[in-house]
Amino acid sequence: MLTATDLLLHGIWYGGHANSLVLVAGQGRKVLLAPACLNRSLESPHKELYSAHNSQLTTHQLNENPKPTTTTGHESTMVMLLNLNACLSNSSSAAAASTVSNDTGGDPPTTNHHPNIWENPTVTGLNRLHPHSRNVRAMSIAYEKRLQVKASDGEAENNEASINSNPCICLDSSSLEQTTFVTSSKGWQFRLFPTPNCIPLNYILPCTNLTDEELNMCEQFTRVPSNWTLTPSHKYKPTTTSTEEYNCCCNMHDPPRYTNVQMPFHTLYPHVPKDDNPTGLYRLDFTLSDGREVWLGNSNSKRRVILHLGGVESCHFIYLNGNFVGMSKDSKLSSEYDITSMIHCRNDSDDNTRTCTTTNENTLVIIATKWSDASFLEQQDHWRGMGGIHRSIFVYSTLEEAFVEDIFCKANLLQAVSGAATEGDCDGGEDFPSRWKGRIDVQARIGRGWNERVEGRNIYYNEEIPYTVSKQYQDFDDVVVEYKMLFQLYDPDNSPVFDEALDVTATKDNPLMKDVHRRFNLLSFSADVPGNVQAWCDESPTLYRLEATLVQQQRENNTASKDAVVVDTFECKIGFRSIEIRDRQLLINGQPVLIKGVNRHDHSPTGGKAVTLDEIRQDLMLMKEYNFNAIRTAHYPNDPYLYDLADELGLYVVDEANIECHGHYDFICREHSFTAAMLDRVQRMVIRDQNHPSIIGWSLGNEAGFAFNHTMLYGWIKGYDNSRFVQYEGAHRPEWGQDPHNYERKDAGMGTDVVCPMYPTIDEITEWADEIAPRINETRPFIMCEYAHAMGNSSGSLADYWKVIKEKEGLQGGFIWDWIDQGLLEVDADGKSYFAYGGDYGETPNDANFNINGMISPDRKPHPAMIEFKKIAQPVDFSFKLHADRNEFTIRVTNQRYFSSLDDLQWKWTLKMDGFDLEEGTCSFPKLMKPKTEEDAIVSTLKDAFDRHSLDTVIQLGTAEVHLDIAVFCVGGATRQGRIKSVSELQDYPEVASEQFALCTCSLPETFHQRPGKQKLSEEDSKFTLSSNCCRATLYEGSTSFEYALDSKTVVFGIRPNLFRAPTDNGEHAVKQNGDQFNDPSKPLGNWLRLGLDCVCLDEVVTSGSLSSSSITSNATIYGQPGKQSYPGIALAEKLLSSVGEEELNRKVHLGSYKQTIKIDDKGIMYVEVLFDLNESLTDLPRVGIELAVPSELKEMMFFADGPGENYSDRSYSSHAGVYEGSISDSSTYVVPQEQSNRMNMRWLVLAEPNGRGKLQVPKFSEDIKSTFRGAVSDRQGAMIASTSDEMPQFTVSRHTDVSLFSARHVKELKDDQDRIFIRIDAAQRGLGSGSCGPQTLDRYKVNGGEYSLSFCIKPFGYNS
Repeated sequence: MLTATDLLLHGIWYGGHANSLVLVAGQGRKVLLAPACLNRSLESPHKELYSAHNSQLTTHQLNENPKPTTTTGHESTMVMLLNLNACLSNSSSAAAASTVSNDTGGDPPTTNHHPNIWENPTVTGLNRLHPHSRNVRAMSIAYEKRLQVKASDGEAENNEASINSNPCICLDSSSLEQTTFVTSSKGWQFRLFPTPNCIPLNYILPCTNLTDEELNMCEQFTRVPSNWTLTPSHKYKPTTTSTEEYNCCCNMHDPPRYTNVQMPFHTLYPHVPKDDNPTGLYRLDFTLSDGREVWLGNSNSKRRVILHLGGVESCHFIYLNGNFVGMSKDSKLSSEYDITSMIHCRNDSDDNTRTCTTTNENTLVIIATKWSDASFLEQQDHWRGMGGIHRSIFVYSTLEEAFVEDIFCKANLLQAVSGAATEGDCDGGEDFPSRWKGRIDVQARIGRGWNERVEGRNIYYNEEIPYTVSKQYQDFDDVVVEYKMLFQLYDPDNSPVFDEALDVTATKDNPLMKDVHRRFNLLSFSADVPGNVQAWCDESPTLYRLEATLVQQQRENNTASKDAVVVDTFECKIGFRSIEIRDRQLLINGQPVLIKGVNRHDHSPTGGKAVTLDEIRQDLMLMKEYNFNAIRTAHYPNDPYLYDLADELGLYVVDEANIECHGHYDFICREHSFTAAMLDRVQRMVIRDQNHPSIIGWSLGNEAGFAFNHTMLYGWIKGYDNSRFVQYEGAHRPEWGQDPHNYERKDAGMGTDVVCPMYPTIDEITEWADEIAPRINETRPFIMCEYAHAMGNSSGSLADYWKVIKEKEGLQGGFIWDWIDQGLLEVDADGKSYFAYGGDYGETPNDANFNINGMISPDRKPHPAMIEFKKIAQPVDFSFKLHADRNEFTIRVTNQRYFSSLDDLQWKWTLKMDGFDLEEGTCSFPKLMKPKTEEDAIVSTLKDAFDRHSLDTVIQLGTAEVHLDIAVFCVGGATRQGRIKSVSELQDYPEVASEQFALCTCSLPETFHQRPGKQKLSEEDSKFTLSSNCCRATLYEGSTSFEYALDSKTVVFGIRPNLFRAPTDNGEHAVKQNGDQFNDPSKPLGNWLRLGLDCVCLDEVVTSGSLSSSSITSNATIYGQPGKQSYPGIALAEKLLSSVGEEELNRKVHLGSYKQTIKIDDKGIMYVEVLFDLNESLTDLPRVGIELAVPSELKEMMFFADGPGENYSDRSYSSHAGVYEGSISDSSTYVVPQEQSNRMNMRWLVLAEPNGRGKLQVPKFSEDIKSTFRGAVSDRQGAMIASTSDEMPQFTVSRHTDVSLFSARHVKELKDDQDRIFIRIDAAQRGLGSGSCGPQTLDRYKVNGGEYSLSFCIKPFGYNS
């Protein structure tokens, strides 16, 4: 509870209350200091203090309706943020008055020594109602439906239906434009001010007291919800100080700001910038279409009206019709306020007992500060201070005398054994499908309005006390009204579960109910659910609906005098499930479910933190499509809609409190002044979200140290909700600092029920499972709260992590960081769109693109790493065994699910010959296959195909590459209800799993064998020319680069050694715009630049030709040239080069030797052999290979390699060998240009010109590889590059060089080469790792010095010659 010295009230009130105090503040201007309703938020000692000083103030009755002098500038602005402490101190009235008026604007005078309310963490809210779990959005939808039905029928509804659907309307901009239930001529208006201290009084006054000319609102403001920082006039910094250049009345530059650990401003908590704290004022003039009786009731049945704000950043103040309503902090939780005494409604009767007004219009004003003391609790790694109302606003009404305040229902899942329900060892019994029993534990609260006073008395232990109210109806004597609640549960088919609604006043007649307690407005009971229940889990998210009905019964002499009347209902979806932790396992419904999760930030590329419902649904649908089963709401509670969807779709959720103090890691967790704020955030989150079955755990926040404030939070949650686990990563850090995890910390169990580190190495999690956990008798599971940092081209070694997770006891998965790239969509002056990140708006400080680290792009396109994870997390696995006679085989199926059979799945098999599809068919899985079991599949159609194509002979002789591909599709219950789907029909269903088996590998096709013939070798003017028929290769002495031409048509331009790649965000460096990391030994990019790998040259070149072997051979020495390339705007490269002495920049670095041999056979096929011998001292190189170019007309691509998407040595688990068509990379896969589009194990690559008959398409296998290939490229011109070695290379085809990719900060800066397409062929390339925030690339995926070779041929086709 707030103390007098803590409570700081900021605000101006005007109008409405005759018993309010008015403080005269200079020149006769009057400011309402405190309406009487403020006293509700104070305990009685504070009331006395407040009243004791009333006599010191000059008071006026507000019915004088004084109107302040109108001004347009800030120079005569009323200081609107009043310090109540001044009134509670021993100051004189003059001193008190001095804290109110500051005619020059700006901050309060220096005589005010009390903190601003937005800089006082002990104040978390004023006049804010208690949190609850009622679904306000659902109320709004139900009310609108009811009114639509009423309007269409043209008939009045019965009283019960009218009361059941409490009035509730949405005040979002989109709703105001579509509904007729509330009208607003102007919609939301907005104005941005530089600080909260300089807002003119006019902007708060109701419209009846103003003219339009007195307000100067922002014409460019968008909508509610939104972020004002995304308004064009605010986010772009003008090039001059000219007011016109802002193109906005606000004349302010307030852009989006991105920082990770560092604060975006430089003041120590709890203070925020004094002169630069942008403050947005939102104003809405609106009229409620329904009359007073709908919203405020009548004298017999009064109603209360509630304002609901879904989310405002970061501290907000509310005014309605000139009256101060309340304030709150915490940007990510809803806040509610009782506005009954302030709302204006249309008079529809002569009853004027409540809120007498002469107007129906309301003026709602919401003031939001960008920074406050709450900002120090909201230091998450995302866009900071986006500013404004970013979630929906609602107004709703309930009965004031009694309403359902809240319901907390625990839906317990109990084991079914011989018809009896038992707790513990909850595994559903031996039957499959499992049979379960259920029990609900319900805690309910009946609420009453703040103005409702009821008589009380002493309460004895265990005394059952009904909720009764003595009231007087019009024209009747006093009567006693009793309120009671009835509960009914509805199954998934919407049928009632209980024969009669559960009545806590009649438990003797209901054996299902037990542990019933009534304490006036508090109810608590348990009830066994008759029959069996269906469990909720990610595989089958079965939901029940709990309905609580509040009924009113008039009583006389303890006897009901009238029929009961329904006055309120409360509905919520629940799911029966159990959560246990024991034996190093998290057990969900008795099973150790692996957590295949991802961290999710709220982000919209166009809305910033104002994420639409469609975007939320799109996120969760993608998660399910790619086999994720869990979400961590990093690092704050999400919109309630997300939890509704998670309940519906089946996603486990760890709900995280809005607490992160990364820049003050050890501080705030030990600050007493922040204790109440931290607890407030946790309590409100838990209570709001308590009924969602998807939530399996609560999180105390992220990166905020660990001390007594956290153990307090843990204790409160465990006391309130023991049905879920609590997690907090910081509990396993050292007592001070964020050094490596201490898994043996003694007090960690006081803050977390699971071991949940971030970014442990594979060796670290192995050591925990094999050594640490057994040694310390650890009983908690190991679930990584963050791992596999997905920044740019990343997520290397995901499969390596999961191999260990699936093998080791106690390891149970984790949450990838993170879901979405937080880029903001922008368009430059040339009309090119791009995604902006930190620093793009001129804001300082910033952390550049460290917020571009998602599994999907800002516009929600999956990155290639998503496919890798989908394969790792798939619900079914296969193994293939070819028996000794090669004519028989076995396919074994493993059901990786925990609760379900595979009856809803069907799979397709495809036989491939030399990469082309040979034949395909479909199969079903064994019926009612139990979870976590294996069975042999019956695939007679596949066996027939083997025999039909004599594959046993092909495999035995090794005459072709043969692969078996399997794809699994989710078809629902179709496979059991009718025929098996055909191959073509399966394409309409989502693919959930895949597998490939290499049945036969073979040597190179005869097509690529060198053929002897008549070649010519000539040497003239230091130029070597090797020709055969119409083909020729030309190479100049002293160089290894050549041109390969067919008649006058050049097919290949040059060739050069390539040891550099455009650095990835994750593997080589954190961010190339971060100059501080150029000397970080854990990030190899700095060393690459010091070696000059970005600009290698060949020196000491010796070239010779041999007519006998029809070849030209070049030997050379490879040197690096550090500093030869410049990278303007790339901070890391600039800082490194500036730190290196001129002597070092001008030197050449010896790297090794290079040998190249080219030949041409009688068919004009050119053969290239390259040998590298690199210094053994070289370690962790980017790649070893060559780069060549082809004409830009060869823009269509087909290849036989691992695909279809990009893959690398440590991210290739999901790739399958095959022939695929594809497009030439335009380097737009990632927000920041970097290495991309690599494919492993290249057999051949075809680049061709378009022929006007459509894109290049992969045909099915025909007679043999030659005829199949000819069919694929018929009527086209192009070139094939094919490996001529059993050691297959990697390749990339791009329109950009590595240097141009490294030089660009955004894709829009890249310019396609108009003449050439670049092909990079590598003998080796470094893996990806996740080293920007986590483990570097594993040693086995690194490239070091030594010998490397490449052998390939180039074959033109389709030319007349």
